[in-house]
Formats: sequence, C-alpha cells, structure tokens
Amino acid sequence: MAATDRVLYGTALSVYCCKLRLALALKGLALPETPPPDGYTSAAYRRFVPQGTVPALIEGDFVLTESDAIIEYLDEIGAGRPLMPQGARMRARARALSRQIDTRLEPAARALFPFVGARLPVPEAARQALTRPLDMVARGADGGRYLSGTATPGLPDCGYWAVRAVLEALEGALGLGLDLPETEPPPTPESAEVLETYRRTLAGWVTQKMEGA
Repeated sequence: MAATDRVLYGTALSVYCCKLRLALALKGLALPETPPPDGYTSAAYRRFVPQGTVPALIEGDFVLTESDAIIEYLDEIGAGRPLMPQGARMRARARALSRQIDTRLEPAARALFPFVGARLPVPEAARQALTRPLDMVARGADGGRYLSGTATPGLPDCGYWAVRAVLEALEGALGLGLDLPETEPPPTPESAEVLETYRRTLAGWVTQKMEGA
C-alpha cells in the first residue's frame, strides 16, 4: 500500500506521537499527521479508533495503535530504513528497553504534570520514582552511545529522546535536580528538527500552565 493511502492521527503534545515522528524522520518517511476529529477522546474518533489513543495508523480497514507496534510494522513491510537491529537477541533487547521507557520512565514523568503551575512542592517519592528507570537508561546508554546498541539509532532511542524532552521541561518548571543520562542525539537534520519542535511545544505548555496558576 502506498504511503498516500495511510492516515496517521496524532497530537502535538503526545510523547508517543513525538516518538513516532522521530522514527519516521529516521526512516526517511513523509507521513503527515492529522489531529483526531473532536479530540482523541471523542466518540467521532473512537468510531474508527476504538482505543481512543494516539498515535494511530490507518490503512483502509486496518487500524494500528501503539507507537512501538506502528514502528515495527513499518519495519516489517519495508517502509523506510529499518530501526530494529539484526539478530533475535538484539531485537529483543531493543524491544525490552523501549517497553521499559514507555511503561516505567514515561509514567513516572507524567505523574509530575499536575505539579506544573500548581505551586505545590513535588513529593520526594515522586521524584525518586524516576531514579530507577533513569538508571536503567544510563546502563543502556553506556557512555553516550545509542540505546539500540548499534552504530545507528533505533526504537528505544526514539522513545528516550521524546521522554527526555518532557523531563527537561519538567526540570525547568519544577527544579527536580535530575541527572539525565546522555545519549547520542538525533543524527539527521529532520530528526533533530522533530525533537526541537517538540521541545517548543512543551515549553508553550509549561508557560500556559505557569501563567494560569
């Protein structure tokens, strides 16, 4: 199926949409993103994306959600440069690290959103909840290399770049004193621009929250 037959739904602020945008940029794929009609929680959107989540990729009657699933699907159909490494163990490692970022690091970061602009102290337990997943990323980074464990970035790198941008925004707003692991940055102008655009979106969100406090 041609790329023009695909419809991608997403929102500007979603960390998982940013992750997918980074992956698309690394793959060299131009796939315009469309906002969900009436928002992603709307009945109109749920009519064709029952999960009511973003991102979502639609090809005819085929509906796929979850950023990892979309990225791996595009790999498997040969769309753009592969982001999964060669070898079963390397692929399993990349999947495991990506899931840990999605299910441990991102939720711990998202738990701090209500404190932005709230003028309330961040509980130490909430800050400490970030420690273990950040340590896990630091071990995977191993001195700044790509988390994919290869000479080129892959699935877990896209997730960490996006979540790190969120953590940087939270650090600026809340003064958490986080020690964020360093990894190789996005290597192409297109992927670097995706990340910079996301940082600007997050900065605007923080400003809106702070001004509304």
